Order: sequence, then structure tokens, then C-alpha cells
Amino acid sequence: MRTFFRVILISAFAVAAASADANFSFTGTFSTDDQVQLFDVTLTSTVTDVIFQSLGYAGGTNAAGATIAPGGFDTFFSWYDSSGNLIGTDDDGLNNEGCVNVGSFNGACLDAYFTGTLTPGDYTLVLTESGNFPNGSFSDGFSEQGMGNFTASGTCLVFCDAFGNTDTGAWAVDIDNVASATPEAAPAPEPPAIALTIAGLSLLVLARPRRKTTH
Repeated sequence: MRTFFRVILISAFAVAAASADANFSFTGTFSTDDQVQLFDVTLTSTVTDVIFQSLGYAGGTNAAGATIAPGGFDTFFSWYDSSGNLIGTDDDGLNNEGCVNVGSFNGACLDAYFTGTLTPGDYTLVLTESGNFPNGSFSDGFSEQGMGNFTASGTCLVFCDAFGNTDTGAWAVDIDNVASATPEAAPAPEPPAIALTIAGLSLLVLARPRRKTTH
């Protein structure tokens, strides 16, 4: 009988450990303004304090205890359910809430931030630069995807923030109180229409039969 109860307790502990929530920290670098970074997020139970936090712009200390330097680009979050439906976005959540848990850069902290309740399931969190907003559902893509350095203005050529500063492509993201979080590669952006047109015309020229020359 004691052995039976011991097995039950061990099994219960294993289930609890498997569903325990944890914190995940990620860093990376964009090379152009229009890049997209995806994160697969899983919850095995309803969590009231899920946190998505960017630290790349203003810097700070991430959930892993690492120091994040300020100077990255102005970030934007959007997140989707397992069917690809858009369920939330945030642009400057931390700036609006007094720069919680982060530093300050250029007198601001233009880092995206979300805290709230999510039910069990699989989600996709998407990091983009501010201005590259979702067109709708996940399959609809993003407004500036495929447009390169869309923030370029005046002497600033890439990663330009609202103050006209040239930032870097560095980003840092914490995903807290979830069962798992994994970064994944973003789908390749659709080529601009003009590029498709040029490619199509080139194929037509190549496919045109050549006339034989007689002498």
C-alpha cells in the first residue's frame, strides 16, 4: 500500500513539474527594419500574470540576470492564438507605464510590454520594429515586411526612432510565467510587386523562340 501511494505521489509531482511555469530570455539582432522574429509560446494552465517584455531599446536586466545594454530599436509586439487570430498588440507599453523594470535611452523606453491572463494553449508572439504592424491575422503578414529599411529619414538610414536617432538592430525579449517558449525563423517576406513583374518579363524574354538567321 505504501508503495502504491509513493507511486501516486511521484506521478503527481511529475505532472506538476511538467506544467510548472518558467521564464525565458532571448536576444538577437535584426539587420534591416522590416525583419520579423517569432516565438512559439505554450501554456498548460491558465496564467494570470503572463509577461511579454522587450528590453532592447532602453536596456535593463533580463529574467536570466543578464545586463542588456540600451540602444536597440523601438519594438512592437503582436500575439496570436493557435489558429493565427490576432489577440493582442503593444507598442510602447513600458514607456506608458513608467519604464517598469528597464532603463531609459534618449529619455524614453520605447519597449513593448504586456502582462495579463492567457488560457491553456499554443500562441505565437511576434517581435517587429515599431511601424511594422500586423495586417490582420498571422497569415496576412505585416505592413512593412519586404520593404527593407522603412524608417530611413534624413541622415538616419536604418533603425531610426521617433526622435530621429539611429539605433541598432539589437533586441532582447523576456517571456515569463509560461510552460515553454521557443524562437523560430520568420517566413520569408513576399517580394515587392515590381520585382515579380521584372522577373516575369525576364522569363518571357528567355522563353521567346529565337529566329534562325539565313545567309
